[in-house]
Amino acid sequence: MVRSLAQWTKTLSFPARISPHKTNAAPPPTCEGVFRNAPVASHEEIYPDPDSEKAIMGSIVYCIHHKEGCKWSDELRKLKAHLNTCKHDAVPCTNKCGAQIPRVLMEDHLKYTCPQRRARCEFCGKDFTGQTLEAHVGSCSFEPIYCENKCGMKVQRRHLTQHKAAECSKRLVPCRYCSKEFVADTLQTHHTKCGRFPVACPNRCETAILAREELDLHLKEKCSSLGMSCAFKEAGCRFKGNRYALEKHLDENTKQHLVLMCSVVTKQQHQITSLKSALSRLSLNYSGTLIWKINDYASKLAEAKTKEGMELVSPPFYTSQYGYKLQASLFLNGNGAGEGSHISVYIKILPGEYDALLRWPFSHSVSFSLFDQSPVPEKACNIVESFIPDPTWKNFQRPSKEPDSLGFGFPRFVSHEMLKKRHFIKDDVMFIRVKVDPSKIVAV
Repeated sequence: MVRSLAQWTKTLSFPARISPHKTNAAPPPTCEGVFRNAPVASHEEIYPDPDSEKAIMGSIVYCIHHKEGCKWSDELRKLKAHLNTCKHDAVPCTNKCGAQIPRVLMEDHLKYTCPQRRARCEFCGKDFTGQTLEAHVGSCSFEPIYCENKCGMKVQRRHLTQHKAAECSKRLVPCRYCSKEFVADTLQTHHTKCGRFPVACPNRCETAILAREELDLHLKEKCSSLGMSCAFKEAGCRFKGNRYALEKHLDENTKQHLVLMCSVVTKQQHQITSLKSALSRLSLNYSGTLIWKINDYASKLAEAKTKEGMELVSPPFYTSQYGYKLQASLFLNGNGAGEGSHISVYIKILPGEYDALLRWPFSHSVSFSLFDQSPVPEKACNIVESFIPDPTWKNFQRPSKEPDSLGFGFPRFVSHEMLKKRHFIKDDVMFIRVKVDPSKIVAV
């Protein structure tokens, strides 16, 4: 490559005069900055006389490509010859693509980047120029590419459509039985649950194949080969046969089935009685204190005034877990000396489960309390009556199977007039407490 002197002087680098004792001096300044903005000079202006020309041409300079890594430096007159061989100097591409390429990069350029280079597609094996190869690489039908469905397979571009339609494990395919779409690799799992999947009757009846979702109904109502137990199996009938034999059995054994059911009903009655007894024992009060709630006071009082001797009885309760069994009774319209004017209240001793272990006669003190339901609890004034049993009275002896009809208590517990003066009746409800003194412990 031929350059004019003006081109050289724009990029010349002059080494400093190096002292033989100073080998680590900084590189000399270049002439590039000096001549960058200067007008192009003529040969006569640069070399006004032969001595100056000789001096300049004998100056030591660096190669203009020293920044690219060229280590050459020598007299200026030798620079032209050096540039003709410098590997960092740019020369026209030998393929005539028009690019100026440093000699050191020419091989790579001709092999990889030159638009006029000849190259072969690694997939289809066809030859292309460099420029056409770049356009071909993204469309070569033989190039392996990953499936767009992310199944993990690589197939040639020309086979991709066929792969996605018929081979891809992630393609959507319809179930041939229910017509719903599923990913191909999950179809087998779906078939194990598909309601329309054909299955055989396990009893090998004349219905050979049916949909899975119809199998239960078939076995319950239609399968002629199903071994079925008699409907009276729980009652004790041991017959078992197919549907037709079972129907015949039921028609011919009505009397026997009725006998079995009567036996079952009898057993269930005994069980119900036993459960009721156990339930009543669980619900019994063993605290020795009964809070008795009397609802619908007005209607019950009106009924007591029209019906002579109308008695209300409380739930039974025990003085302790293994103690006496008691029951309170109430006459809203009075009894005996309190009839028509007072409420009468009594306590009865009932036959209990542990009477044989208790001390007789009954000797615990008993108190009755009518609660004042005042809205201000501090101002409430309850009515309380109590007594200590007389051991000579038959009411407190060990009761027989038929308890005393009346018991012992207070015929004139509280008058009807007194009930109106305070809040003994509120929202048509009355509360009476019956309490047995726990200080006297039974002897067991």
